[in-house]
Amino acid sequence: MNSLAQVYDREFRVRGLRQQGWGRGLMAVAVLIWLWLGYLLVFPFSVDQGAHLKSAECESRAFHQNGKFALSYRADTGERCDAERDWGPMTAGLLLSLPFAVLGTGLYVSGTSMGRTAAYAADVARLNATKEI
Repeated sequence: MNSLAQVYDREFRVRGLRQQGWGRGLMAVAVLIWLWLGYLLVFPFSVDQGAHLKSAECESRAFHQNGKFALSYRADTGERCDAERDWGPMTAGLLLSLPFAVLGTGLYVSGTSMGRTAAYAADVARLNATKEI
């Protein structure tokens, strides 16, 4: 292989590794958002009720049940707990994480396929060089 082909091959591999790195980073952002949303759904929390009142303890959104049958989170825990962990911001967080996950996955797959393509081309060139000898 001549020197220009080697330089191009090296740049191609570096670009693939860079894309993999960006893909991993973007997927990590999405995973961090998902972990935060999971924390908000699963763990109990407390709500301040005012300057002179005691804070209210609230059950998690995922595991609440006041009686034999769970009716709704608002019915089981009250309006203040329901308002504190509203579905709107959690849904917005989930929607915010989707572009990070999709773009990160695409970049990671693209970078991986670039590395595999470069390895394949190098193997073919090596096999052609040994066949000519």
